[in-house]
Amino acid sequence: MRRPKYRRALPEDRRADLVDATLRCLAEHGHAGVSVRRVAAAAGVSAGLVNHHFDGIEALVAAAYEKLSTDLLAQVMSRVESENAPRARLSAYFAAIFSEAVLDPGLLKIWVVFWSMLPHAEPLKLIQKRMWADYHGSIARELAACPAADPAFDPAATALGLAALMDGLWLQGCLDPGSYRPSDAIALCETFTDDALARRRA
Repeated sequence: MRRPKYRRALPEDRRADLVDATLRCLAEHGHAGVSVRRVAAAAGVSAGLVNHHFDGIEALVAAAYEKLSTDLLAQVMSRVESENAPRARLSAYFAAIFSEAVLDPGLLKIWVVFWSMLPHAEPLKLIQKRMWADYHGSIARELAACPAADPAFDPAATALGLAALMDGLWLQGCLDPGSYRPSDAIALCETFTDDALARRRA
């Protein structure tokens, strides 16, 4: 029995394949990967099929941006959900952020492309706002579940500082792997959190 030379994929499957191919192209080629022709070649389809499923390369890159952001946060939260105690959940959050899978220099190449396109691409701006709200909100919710010394403890404000600390350490770790140990970054986040939860306003 002969096998077909190609797979007739459902539209949603084909779109997912193209998004995955886009991420591979960006990881391998950086800005040069932002090309319908290159993505089509990586996915093993024609350029016309790319344009059939996405309204241009900007829409395809936006879909890739959303997938990467969503998948990374889901990966972090999967580790968090393995813990029940509120403070232990935050420790799991830090461990996930500074895990080998997330602290990956290869990811930085992709993020740089996204960041460079943000000022000029409205779809990316909208996704960025939504992804930031999800990321910041996830930290704030975990902080809000922890007992704090101050009744007026502000989880959202503390989450802003904690996100800045984690993002800065993540960026440094990707730019210069080995410049610090992941365990040291985790310890800094633990100290920041403990200090914030124990602090009382004058």
